[in-house]
Amino acid sequence: MSKINLMYMINKEIKFLNSKIDRKIVRGISYEREARKHRELVHKLRKLESEASMARTFSFAHFLF
Repeated sequence: MSKINLMYMINKEIKFLNSKIDRKIVRGISYEREARKHRELVHKLRKLESEASMARTFSFAHFLF
């Protein structure tokens, strides 16, 4: 799976978890498990975005020299 596809799937899962958490908040139910998974996915997404940004920077710098 490419990084772009992985990032898309993670974003989709984060949106699903957000709606699930919102529903649990309205009902007054604990959402600890979903919040933990949400944090892990956001961390993974930020790491992938950082790696992609770093790769673009290095490829551009390589182009200049």
